[in-house]
Amino acid sequence: MTKFNEKVKQILTKVSESFAQSVTLNIISSSFMMILPVIIIGSIAALLKGIDIGGYQKWLMSSGIAFYKALATIYQFTTGFMAIFITFSVGYQYANRKNINKQAITIGILSVVSFLIVTPYTVADKKTFSPLNLPFSWLGVSGMFLAIVVGFLVGIIFKFCIDKDIRIKLPEAVPQEVSNQFSALIPGVITITFFAIVDFLFGLTPFGNVQDAVYALVRIPLGFVGKSVVGYYFIIMFMYLLWFFGIHGGMTVGPIIMMIFMPLQLENLAAYQAGQALPHAFVGTHISVGTGSLALLVAGLIVCKSKSNRSIIKLALIPAFFGVDEPAYFGLPMILNPIFFIPWVIVVPALQVFGTYFLQLLKLVPYCKGAQIFGSTPFFLINLMTYQWQGCIAGLVFFVLAVCVYLPFMKIYDKQCLEKEESEIENS
Repeated sequence: MTKFNEKVKQILTKVSESFAQSVTLNIISSSFMMILPVIIIGSIAALLKGIDIGGYQKWLMSSGIAFYKALATIYQFTTGFMAIFITFSVGYQYANRKNINKQAITIGILSVVSFLIVTPYTVADKKTFSPLNLPFSWLGVSGMFLAIVVGFLVGIIFKFCIDKDIRIKLPEAVPQEVSNQFSALIPGVITITFFAIVDFLFGLTPFGNVQDAVYALVRIPLGFVGKSVVGYYFIIMFMYLLWFFGIHGGMTVGPIIMMIFMPLQLENLAAYQAGQALPHAFVGTHISVGTGSLALLVAGLIVCKSKSNRSIIKLALIPAFFGVDEPAYFGLPMILNPIFFIPWVIVVPALQVFGTYFLQLLKLVPYCKGAQIFGSTPFFLINLMTYQWQGCIAGLVFFVLAVCVYLPFMKIYDKQCLEKEESEIENS
């Protein structure tokens, strides 16, 4: 067993090192770290607004709608504008990594402009195409994947222009700040023109725009999955796979799950309210161990010794308990961290989905009655409401097992972080 653990450790370490040396992944990782304060602030606002325990929501509303609105506003203009922030930071980080630092801010700004060009908006006048409003949905996590792509493309176009000397050159007597802006003029025009053409071409397709095309292409494969426990597992696994690459899996996969399984859930709920036997054993739900990061964070509390990891874990633990995972996803990080891929994307989802299914077959857990609790409700309360007290107990057992699954992986990652911290101390 020890030899097996060492072998796994060597493989994961080698994969992690190869990821660490990837310029592309380093750019994405650094970009998320740039906007981490915004993510944390938005997560705290979402947590305070979304907790649904006892009479908290009633108290929150009675305490004054202005406070409730303020929390919603903070969330909307932080996490709700995630795509805007990430496209700027990707463009900015690309410039820094590719040694075009003088144009970093310009590339970041043009990345935002380019992203907005390919984002559909409602027009007030179809003759003049004057804009009426810009939908917030594409500016948040739903548009994040495209935002990352746009940031890279803008950086690539700029680097190509600079390498080929396609720019305006001013005399050396001109101040550097002025010269830099004129130097960015031609690459900027080429960049904006490129994305305007892309937007025009996608407008001729059945999708109508780039955002809908990207979103649809991610969702299409999921539509072929049938109403089965295996199919549902692959949907959940795909959701966490999207999260692994920094895409909001719940926003993408959630509508598919509802489309496929909601009719079955409503039939169970109708039978439950009528006092009849529940007709469907499987309705596209599973016993929860919390959202994606909680079990990992608890494992980290047990084994982590590095100061950076323990600080992030303490900061992210309470939000994760109420279903807000972004501080852990972007802070540790879990996103694009190959060490956490196996437990996060493959093993823990299998534990929840297949564990629930087999407990139902053994009659140890009742069928889901179709009631669903959304928002920031802790996982044991969700299990209690959906699978009664048996599901609550099973969820706690599953949670302990999930923590055990994460322990060796967390230990490997923490050892790397600890070695890095010790090396930095020695160098300083």
